[in-house]
Amino acid sequence: MNVEEKVKSIVEKISGLNYNFNDWTRANVELDYERLPICLYILPPSGTLLFKNGNIRDYPSTIIAFLDKADFDFDSTENEVTVERMKFFAKQFVVGLNSSGLFQPLPENITYQAIYDKLDVNLTGVAISVELKEINGICIENIMNKNKC
Repeated sequence: MNVEEKVKSIVEKISGLNYNFNDWTRANVELDYERLPICLYILPPSGTLLFKNGNIRDYPSTIIAFLDKADFDFDSTENEVTVERMKFFAKQFVVGLNSSGLFQPLPENITYQAIYDKLDVNLTGVAISVELKEINGICIENIMNKNKC
């Protein structure tokens, strides 16, 4: 299972949250037609490959957003309810990730960014920026055969 598949498996365990893996440009188009609320896992722009103990592990630098519909000309007080609900999804995701055994636990402090009017569809929510560190990777001996350890 690659990193994206692992992230998806964690999100699928969160009740009431849909999933999309995309870059910001394509998400801008696709989110017009997606069921909301949604976890948007942004295609990682960078990362690190760790070659150690006979394994290769992927450590992508990620942005994971939790988004829901917002009114076009939203009232800040009303919109804050949506932001808090999306923060709760983010918290559920972090707890699920930390207990999954798929990645090293995330640090105690995770910075989030509030999202308002970033896309054409009126969405609001939060995004976290974290480095995901795989626990199990691919065996170096089997890399040419694409087998896992």
